[in-house]
Amino acid sequence: MATADSSAPRSTARRLEQAKQVEARKVARRSFLRVSAFAGLALFTGSLLSGFLGFFNLRHPTGFGGVVTVSKARVPQPSGTPERVSDGKFWLVNLAGAEGDVLGVGGAGGLLALYWKCPHLGCTVPWNPGFQGAQVNFPGITGWFRCPCHGSTYSRAGVRVFGPAPRPMDTMLLSVNGDGSVNVNTGKITGGAADNPLRAVAYNG
Repeated sequence: MATADSSAPRSTARRLEQAKQVEARKVARRSFLRVSAFAGLALFTGSLLSGFLGFFNLRHPTGFGGVVTVSKARVPQPSGTPERVSDGKFWLVNLAGAEGDVLGVGGAGGLLALYWKCPHLGCTVPWNPGFQGAQVNFPGITGWFRCPCHGSTYSRAGVRVFGPAPRPMDTMLLSVNGDGSVNVNTGKITGGAADNPLRAVAYNG
């Protein structure tokens, strides 16, 4: 009888311990599910917020896609060698009068920011200072933008005169600051057209 009496409390204690373990596992599972749910909600909310900020441009991106400032010292002189601005992926050109207006649309000169991506297949278009216009039926004009991939050739104002490109080089929105520096909004790109020379912004340095 003594043995039976002593084993009963032990059996009860075991059952209580097992019940506690089962309950502890249930609590741990519920805690894990709660944490996972909150983490998923936070991730979802964060992605929505990021998209919202991106849509309204509240992140103020720098470099390509945002506003790139070119110091006065880097602005080329009229008829000078175009300035390659790598962080903005554009050429800054200072046209003198009707320079680059090879189709005669009435260009009066000024600054132009030309997206360096070729409208044909996207190759980077370099400035070729020694290229002779006679090779593309514009004799007497030296210095052109010329795509190394398929030969599309553009005037100093980005006007297409030769090659498979479907249009002139695209332009970026440009504004001049009071200190002579220039802001180029690389997120505001306009498809190139014959009126490129008319898009030039007057600049007095």
